[in-house]
This record gives sequence, C-alpha cells and structure tokens, in this order.
Amino acid sequence: MTIRKHKFVMIALTALLLVPALPSARYTARAQDVIVDFSLNDLNGHSMKLSQYRGHPVVLDFWATWCAPCRHQIPELKKLYEKYHRSRGLVVLGIACDTVQGEGVASVRPFVRDFAITYPILLAEASVLDSFGVEAIPTTVFLSPDGAIVGHIMGAGAPGELSANVKSLLDNPSGKRKAPKKPTPEEEKKANSYNVEYQY
Repeated sequence: MTIRKHKFVMIALTALLLVPALPSARYTARAQDVIVDFSLNDLNGHSMKLSQYRGHPVVLDFWATWCAPCRHQIPELKKLYEKYHRSRGLVVLGIACDTVQGEGVASVRPFVRDFAITYPILLAEASVLDSFGVEAIPTTVFLSPDGAIVGHIMGAGAPGELSANVKSLLDNPSGKRKAPKKPTPEEEKKANSYNVEYQY
C-alpha cells in the first residue's frame, strides 16, 4: 500500500491578521455528519482509539513543532482543556504531524515538555490525515459526543475564534439546530404587520 507524502500548507498567523477578508472555516453545525475512527500511538507507544472518547465532545488539533501558528494556538488549547476537561468532559487530542513531515517523535517530546502540554499527544499517520482531509497545519476538528464531525478551523484562526468554537461545541454538542420556539397567540398578533386598524 502506498501512502502519499503530505506537503502541508502552513497558514501564517500574520497572513490571517493582515487579510481578515479571508476567514478560516468556522464551527458549523453538522458540517459533515461523518463519523471517523482511528488508532494512533501516544508518546509512550501505547495505542489509543478515537472511539474510546465516545460520549465526550472532542477537539482534534493537527499540529507540528515546525509550525509557527501552532505555537500560537497551543496555549489557548491548554487553557480550554484545563478549564473544561473536568467540568464539561471536553477532550483535546493533539495529533503531532512531525511523524509524517518533520523530524519525527524525537522533536515532539521536547516540544511537549517545553510547552507543558497537559492533554494527550498522539503521533500522526498519513492515512488519518487523509481521512480528515488535513492539508494545512494547524487544522482543528470538532467532534460531537457520538463521534460525528461537526466543524473545523483551518489555520490558527482569528483571536478568540478557537475559544468561541469550543464554547459552541460544549453548549450544543450534537451540532443540531434547535427548533424555533412557537410564538404565543399574543406574540403572533403583535408581530403581524397586517393587524392594523384603519380609520376612515
């Protein structure tokens, strides 16, 4: 089986700040509604399955040590994980792409230590990147508790965008739009623009 070599596009943070008219992809409810599973090794060589986190909202962060926007994004991910992991069940999985393009696990270990990353780090494989359509680093994918892809961000995003999208995932983990509330007869009457009394 041939695994194609990935050539990532690193989306520069400065480009995102200088060109706000080109927004990154946002959290979109039920963007794909596709359930994907994978098994990847962690830094200790233990195999971890994505499906073991069913029942939890999950954020997948595809990153690399050589990626400047990733360095910008990781501290925010750490804060979100530490704030919501115990209180709201949020799972953050960092998927290090240095094993696909870069210097491999040898560069990942010191990076994780220097940045004091507290969430699990997994080592990427090309087949997993293909299944999620990852072509740029960083790419952040949001999964509902049933494992469906409900949104993604390509690039580091605008300031506060990652936090806002995580909040959306936690507040509406299924990604389903809520049915609009049916108005009361009084509200319907008030909103009816044709309910006008004319005087002759």
